[in-house]
Amino acid sequence: MQPRTIPRDRAALLRAITGRPGCGEEQALHCLACKLGLASDVVLATALLGRYGKRGLLAHAQRLFDEMPRRDGIAYNAMLAALGASGRTADARRLFDRMPDTDKTPASWNTVLTFYCRAGDLASAREFFEASLSAKMSSVVSWNAMIDGYCKAGRMDAARELFDRMGSSPRDVVTWNTMMAGYLHRGEPAAAIAMFRRLMQRQDDQRTPRPTAVTMATVVTACTQVGDLALGRAVHLSIRQLRIIPDSVLSNALMDMYFKCGSVERALEVFNTMPGAAKLFCWNTLIAGLGRNGRGEDAVRAFRGMVDTSRVKKSEARPDAVTFVALLSACSHSGLVAEGRELFAEMLPVHGVAPAAEHYGCMVDLLCRAGLLGDAVQLVRTMPVRPNAKVLGCLLLHARSSGEDGVRVSEWAAKRIAELDLRDGAAYGLSNMYASLQRWDHVERHRSELLNAPAVAHGKEPGRTTTV
Repeated sequence: MQPRTIPRDRAALLRAITGRPGCGEEQALHCLACKLGLASDVVLATALLGRYGKRGLLAHAQRLFDEMPRRDGIAYNAMLAALGASGRTADARRLFDRMPDTDKTPASWNTVLTFYCRAGDLASAREFFEASLSAKMSSVVSWNAMIDGYCKAGRMDAARELFDRMGSSPRDVVTWNTMMAGYLHRGEPAAAIAMFRRLMQRQDDQRTPRPTAVTMATVVTACTQVGDLALGRAVHLSIRQLRIIPDSVLSNALMDMYFKCGSVERALEVFNTMPGAAKLFCWNTLIAGLGRNGRGEDAVRAFRGMVDTSRVKKSEARPDAVTFVALLSACSHSGLVAEGRELFAEMLPVHGVAPAAEHYGCMVDLLCRAGLLGDAVQLVRTMPVRPNAKVLGCLLLHARSSGEDGVRVSEWAAKRIAELDLRDGAAYGLSNMYASLQRWDHVERHRSELLNAPAVAHGKEPGRTTTV
């Protein structure tokens, strides 16, 4: 493949093609190239081809590629990427097979392999991967792509087989991170931790890559899932010793771990020393963590601080639906009725977040915990959307502790639940309440209604369960 050069007078057009990814400019630049007599220039044509591909304009990319008087490996790779990005994996493979062998590079092989993995066609991916090894066109990227494909499919045994087959030499930090993340997503945090320990034990070997912020965020999350605060603190110390600058994801993982392990002050220290402006998900973790640890007032103050920061610095950390679930839950667990009412009322008019069923559920829980069962019922009755079983079930749960006064509420809630799904577990709560009040006639009648309820909609018969 010959080295590609571009005359100086064409550089401006090339910069315009590669440096201005705005919408609707590709065809204009293409027309300009034609008017200047530069349409046949392989460098400009390839740059336009890549831009068409990134915009998803496959028809334009295909026409440009077909009209190119000559093509090199870079042009072929750009077209491969465009086809694969549009889900045309089979067409990408056919184009690859038509490529001259002299134009095929490891990048060409990796492009097709990656798209096979993304499409979930692991059998074709493995066959293609093995072919790349035989052709001596593989690289660590090839191994990582194949391992990642197995990890995303939950086939950790196959991923581990390839990992072990690699040996120590070609592995990079992406290889280790991919394996750790695969175990974590499979629900095997202990295996992710074991992989991390193995990486750290080999740090004296110069061929072993150094862990990154991604590595540390993954193992911290694993520590959270197994509840190992001691190991999590040791990992945090290693982050400092290795001088790894925590990004938002790593900082968030550390906060989440400390909050869930009850170490609130350490979580606050992580938040307060976070480099750069906190992302929205970090604020949400802060608010939820404070609420979970019974510090509702601090959670409300954190929310107000987030709002003030977004207004003053015009940051993107504006509250969303997740923020208000965490905030209202914090108010509920700390008995902050007035604050909860005020924040709920602010959602749509002040912050532009429409209350959803989960927010109403938080408010119902808040009011019921405060003994305001009547207010909770009134709130549910005025919901703009039909209450779901969780909201009604919350009413039913709290009404059970209200004696005879809660029976009417329970009957109303259970009937609403029955309209959604008479076999919902919450509907059985009414039977339990009747039994606790020794109203056996109501128990028999209600359980009879449950047993005789139509099950056609759910494909079940009374007395039978369905497993998925």
